[in-house]
Amino acid sequence: MLDGIGASVAWAVLQRRGEAMETRFAAQKTNAADADRFRARATAIASVEDLLKDRRSLTMVLEAFQMESEVDKRAVIRKLLTENPADQASFANRMADHRYREINAAFGGRSGAPLASPALVERIIQRTMVNRFEKAAGEGNAGLREALYFQRSIAAVGSIPALMSDTALVAVAKGALGLPSQFGLLDYDQQKALLTRRLDPATFTDAKAMDRLIQRYLVQAGGSSTGTDWRVSLLSGSGGSSLPGFSLTV
Repeated sequence: MLDGIGASVAWAVLQRRGEAMETRFAAQKTNAADADRFRARATAIASVEDLLKDRRSLTMVLEAFQMESEVDKRAVIRKLLTENPADQASFANRMADHRYREINAAFGGRSGAPLASPALVERIIQRTMVNRFEKAAGEGNAGLREALYFQRSIAAVGSIPALMSDTALVAVAKGALGLPSQFGLLDYDQQKALLTRRLDPATFTDAKAMDRLIQRYLVQAGGSSTGTDWRVSLLSGSGGSSLPGFSLTV
């Protein structure tokens, strides 16, 4: 999908025609068949254990939370689908990964059929199709999947620590800021301090500002950064670059 035209051009196309493209994508034969099967199977799944035994339905659920790669982690998934989200000692609440808390909030702490709610079933289908669409968009254009995810998620992120808890979001921010791959070798507090100096969470709800950040990320996607004195450069702010609407230099 949109292969070979470059991520920046593909991004411009998606801004104009993305909604219609998503609708057509969801209507494709395979996607429509998967959605119909999931609706039919949902009424027959009487327990979390039943869901864990139905790999196709379980994968559909996990896709809605960008967790499809974890389909074989049954012990972890069982905890996420059953433990009470209000329990601060639960597995989901002890993990930094926001996806765990989201799926736990949707399913955990309830008894009976996990997919008994038609509204939940439709929400899972819709989110799964969005995830598949973004994945397909990114297959031919480096960084495009992350850019689309960033666009639809960033407004709900209210702080730098929340941004850092999501690997896809922080990857876009890091790319837009031109930070080298070695940034990840800094400890958490150093990363947090650097991002705090260069990003203002108040701009996360500014769609135009976030679009500029995303476009910068796409331009730099696949580029390389020099590793010369990278710790000094990062922590001192030397070599920073500017972007309208952001404080990208220290």
